[in-house]
Amino acid sequence: MAVGSSSFIGYITDHRRLDVAVAEMVARHQLLHAVTRLGVAVSGGADSVALLHLLLPECRARGIAPTVLHLNHGLRAEADEEARFVEALAADAGVPFVSRRVALAERPADGRSLEMAARDARLDFFRHAYEECALDALATGHHADDVAETLLMRLARGAGAAGLAGLRPHTHLDGCRMIRPLLAISGAALRAWLRERGLTWCEDASNRDPAIPRNAVRHVVLPHLEATWVADLRARLCQSAETLREDDALLDTLARQQFAALATDDGALPVDDLLREPLALQRRILRLWLYRHASPDAAGFSTVQRLLALCRESGDWRTTLRGATVVECCNRRLSFQQQPSECAAPLPAVLAVPTVRPLRWGAFEITATCDTGIFSLANGVGHFPAACTLSAAELEGRALTVRARHPGDRIAPTNMNGSKKIQDLYVDAKLPEVQRDTVPLIVCDDEVIWVPGYRVARRYAVPAPDAPSVRLTVHACDSARRDAAE
Repeated sequence: MAVGSSSFIGYITDHRRLDVAVAEMVARHQLLHAVTRLGVAVSGGADSVALLHLLLPECRARGIAPTVLHLNHGLRAEADEEARFVEALAADAGVPFVSRRVALAERPADGRSLEMAARDARLDFFRHAYEECALDALATGHHADDVAETLLMRLARGAGAAGLAGLRPHTHLDGCRMIRPLLAISGAALRAWLRERGLTWCEDASNRDPAIPRNAVRHVVLPHLEATWVADLRARLCQSAETLREDDALLDTLARQQFAALATDDGALPVDDLLREPLALQRRILRLWLYRHASPDAAGFSTVQRLLALCRESGDWRTTLRGATVVECCNRRLSFQQQPSECAAPLPAVLAVPTVRPLRWGAFEITATCDTGIFSLANGVGHFPAACTLSAAELEGRALTVRARHPGDRIAPTNMNGSKKIQDLYVDAKLPEVQRDTVPLIVCDDEVIWVPGYRVARRYAVPAPDAPSVRLTVHACDSARRDAAE
């Protein structure tokens, strides 16, 4: 499949056909299927400004209501001016504007890099906006150069096909459906398209700081390789990423099928059956098993390789993984050590509304206060603190109970049709099996109405911004459990 052939559309440089390219991308991957409310992330930079202007005709043609989302990181003097610029863009387009301003420390106290802290702040903002605006999807301005850079950076880290496949046209992240309509278009083409139309954007000087690894790849490494080796290297990297995405999707499907066939009802994994699979599937099946029952930190490449090496040895063994997860092999069956007694589910407790003092339930303190309007603090299941508001009218005369999961528990969440199993929420959040009985669920009349870090049940959603509500807040008492999913 040659770069530039009709079968490869992953690196478009002709700015004159961007409207058609976006329409093709949307149709090919069904990016706007079943979307009635779309969030558009706009920082003010060229990529996101082009995204907004290119998506507006698609939204109008489909009757989709767009909303511009902007996060002001508060890191630069120009940040407030950029926020006003984006707000004016939204006003000119007749589109609602939702923003948040945060104050990030230049050196986060928790050891994260500034870039990672900024990314986490964006994702938190997106999750809240997704919930509060009842969005069906959220579009970001990632483009083809981002694909090429991501592949090169992950290659340097020794990633496999899943990591090298990099950015995908659509994905789900903590309950948000993310779409990337510009993924086949080069950054240069986007800027040329804007200039031709006399459209302006903001330049972020930090994007040229070579101390940031991605900037070094973008402005130093790739230009050098293109000048001295392969002139169309970015296009070739995008072609590789597209091929790897297809290969990864197939391998993932096969691994999930085999995992379902091999895993026993009690969650064990037969070692000899696992080792009869091709090595590529062995790794993926074992990784799925670890994700299902342990911390995501325990499912890295080195851990999987170590477990496979142990599986090839005869005899029984036991090993401790990251996150204090213990895996044992007995009679050629892999299983996890029995759940520690300190992780046993606390007994159900009644939550008074309002609470006089916080209710202590397991490792958490839970409060209920009378409020007005809609509020949400949702960073994902297993992440604390978490907060929500429930309809005071719907709760009138009813008692709230805090308890652990029960077999068959489901929730009918806001902005979704049907219901979702609590077990599936925990699996999607990669919550370790030993911690799942310690997560507090808010129940009314034996119906789960809130999973902290997730959405509330439709029936109990606050109906209007000025409606009476009950605000629930859950805090982790033990800092070691403050973020159980990490």
